[in-house]
Amino acid sequence: MYSLASQMVVARPSLVTIPDLYGQGIQMLPAEVFLGSSFGGPFNILRFRYNAQKQTLRESAEDLLEVLHSIKPHTALEPCFFVTHGYGALVLREAFRSIDWSNVRTRLVMVAPPNRGCQPTKAWRAHVARDELLTLQGVDLDMRLGKLPHLTRALIVAGTRAIPMPWTTRPVHDQLWDGQIAVAETQMPGEYRHVTVGAPHNLVMMHPATLLLLRDFLA
Repeated sequence: MYSLASQMVVARPSLVTIPDLYGQGIQMLPAEVFLGSSFGGPFNILRFRYNAQKQTLRESAEDLLEVLHSIKPHTALEPCFFVTHGYGALVLREAFRSIDWSNVRTRLVMVAPPNRGCQPTKAWRAHVARDELLTLQGVDLDMRLGKLPHLTRALIVAGTRAIPMPWTTRPVHDQLWDGQIAVAETQMPGEYRHVTVGAPHNLVMMHPATLLLLRDFLA
């Protein structure tokens, strides 16, 4: 299942936003408003939403493919743009496996992506996507999803500030992480730019530093 907030507008470049497992995209709202304004874009924002409670990674990616097929004919002259939060990055990478994207120029920002899996926290509610993600770790995801299409320029933004909570199962001092995803878990095969922002997982998407990074990288 997915929904698009608006139709393609030729005069404005399209930017697809893909949210994390939880929150139904609420964490992305400030970035969507900012990038849809004259201060941050303006882009024509296409909000892709999937059903993490019922859909596997593959099923969510199949829904996203409909959006990719609708965008591809419009990208001969202008690049297309994507911003993902958390698990949304895996949905996009899985979709890229099933479409010829080799001749499409793309700029992509992944915020706090579990590109090499993640460890569960007690706060996570069990559902299909979450349960599947916990079985896909490190090398498994590298082998399955591989590198991005070669004309794709990518920026990864990782959070480095975990808010101590009673349900936190990983020691905060163990390694840099945002309370859900470790900085090391955001890495992936291929070339990309990587930066860190001092914010927890559910706030890094709306952090002022992240918003400025989005604006400058996608410009």
